[in-house]
Parts: sequence; structure tokens; C-alpha cells
Amino acid sequence: MAGGVEVQEATEVFARLKKLSCPSLEGVYVTEPRGIHQLLCTPSAHRLDILEWICARAYPPLQEHFSTLKESQAEVKVKEMAKLGFDLMLCHPEDVDLIKGNVSPSRQLSFMRQLLDIIQTCEEFSNSSELPPLAPGSRDKNFITYARENEELLKELFSSPHFQATLAPECNPWPADLKPLLVPEEIQKRTLPCSKDNAIGDHIKELQKLSLNLEDLKQECTFLGSSAPGEETVIQKLRLALTDFHQLIAAFTQVYENDFQEHCGHPAPQMSPAGPLFQSVHQLLTRCCKDLEAIAQFTETSSTIDKVVMKRQQAKECWGGGSMATLCEKIKELKQNYELFQSSLQD
Repeated sequence: MAGGVEVQEATEVFARLKKLSCPSLEGVYVTEPRGIHQLLCTPSAHRLDILEWICARAYPPLQEHFSTLKESQAEVKVKEMAKLGFDLMLCHPEDVDLIKGNVSPSRQLSFMRQLLDIIQTCEEFSNSSELPPLAPGSRDKNFITYARENEELLKELFSSPHFQATLAPECNPWPADLKPLLVPEEIQKRTLPCSKDNAIGDHIKELQKLSLNLEDLKQECTFLGSSAPGEETVIQKLRLALTDFHQLIAAFTQVYENDFQEHCGHPAPQMSPAGPLFQSVHQLLTRCCKDLEAIAQFTETSSTIDKVVMKRQQAKECWGGGSMATLCEKIKELKQNYELFQSSLQD
């Protein structure tokens, strides 16, 4: 038997469907909460019609596709609705049991409620007077359309040869352009060429200074040398790391100039402040900020108390006898006097 929470959720979903004028509920006179729960969570053709209308309302082009299917192609409709849920990141593409109603009622109601939230958010977004009107022919362009466009963009990005070269760079530990800068013996013999770019000359000087400092440290620290022929030293590992870093920067610069730069000048999308998803995220971020402020205040107070205690223990004061002593020294003196007094009483 369904619990009270599930029955209440089913009643709320039913009320939202009535408010949206769901055609599948016309002529349905169910007022008892448990009857509503049975209607929305029990596998039936009527329940499948309700879910089909919800999916078509969330993504209108789906209605045109459903109209071309025959009644015997019910499985095709079920798979299309599962694919829509996967595109909206609400379920897996093979969750046909969720569409048919063969899973737990709480999961079915959560799926319907999330679809209704998307419908409500899309309507509030399109009806907002603060946003510019949609272009002709773009009324059906909602969350699922943007999701598929982003998916195509990501596919193009990950298939780019420049991006693959960034993920798996080919690293030569001794490239020809860096070897003269990293070997101290060649630095002393090499004369830097004149460059029109002052920044490049400054970087070369910094690399020279760094190489000389590393050579001095190597002579002072004998443990940096290799103990066996062919063994890598710390200096060689550092050279390899610098080379990797240089190639990563060069690869990123190339990918940015060829692929990313043209997409970085686009204006930021206008987000609607309405909708339960945005309100929930805002509440969570507000609570997180308050928790961080409380932790910062607690840390600052603890540090202040620690400093006051340390100052109290280390400061010398006059304790009535004319001599200056710290609190620890005075306690130690009182303890010795007490022990002498006890020993005198025993004698």
C-alpha cells in the first residue's frame, strides 16, 4: 500500500496536470488521493497517454513525430520518451520500465514532477517581459534543443586533432630550442641573439639565472647526483617537467587561437531567476557562504585566544615579592615552597 508521502506527491502532480489542462484528464472524475495515486503510478494505457502528453509539452517537436506513428508502434513511443528523459538527464536511455510504470511509484512521480518543472520554467522564460522576444520559428527551441546543440559542439571539440594532441602530447626531454638554455656548459659559450621582443629576452635571462642556480645547488648537494650509470637525476626530471609544461602551453595557445577564440566573444546567456532549479541552487549557495563565514570567524577567534594565552604564559609580572617572573615560573616556585612546607611538618 502506498505511503502518505507518495499519495500527497501524486495529488500535487495531478493538480499541476489539471492546471495545465491536460487533455488526457478530461472526463476523469477522481478525487480520492489513493485513486489519483493508482491512476498515475499503475501501468495502463491511460497513464501512458498522460506521460506522452507531458513529454510532448516539454518538447513540442515530439508531438509531430508521435502523430506519424501507428497505434501498434507503442514501443517506439516508449523508447522515444525514454530518449527524451536521457537527453534531459532525468533517466537512462534504456529506462523503458520507468515509462511503462513498472518501477517504484516514488521514482515515477519524481520523473513526472521534473518534466512539469521544465514545462513551467520554459513557459515563465518565454512569457518574461524582461527578456527579448524569441525569433520567428524558434518557439520550440527549449532545453532539449540547446542540449543537443551542446552535444554536437562537444563532439566537434573532442574530435579535433589539436585537442587530442593536447591530451597526449609528445614530449622530447631535449628539444633543440631548450637544450642550449638548460645545459650550463653551453650557456657560458653561447651569446644570446638580439630580439625585438623584450619579453622574450627577459624570459631567457630568467632561464639562464635559474640554470646557474640549479648548477650551484647540484654542486653543494651531493645527494642530487646519480649513484649508477644511466640513472635519472633530479635535475633531469626538472628539465623534463619544464619541457612538458612548455609544450602544454604551446598546444593550448594553438588550440585557443584556432578553435576557442571565436567562441569566447559571445555574450553570456540571459538566465531567468524563476523556476525551482535556480531557487534551490541559490539557497544552497547562500547556506554555503554562511557556513564559510562562520568557519572563518571561528578560526579567527581561536587564533586570538591562542595568542592571548601564549602572551599570558610568557609575560613576566610582579607577584608581590618584588621579583619579576612568568606564570609558569611562579607556579613552579609555589610548588617547591609547598613541598618544603610539607616536609617540615613531617619532621
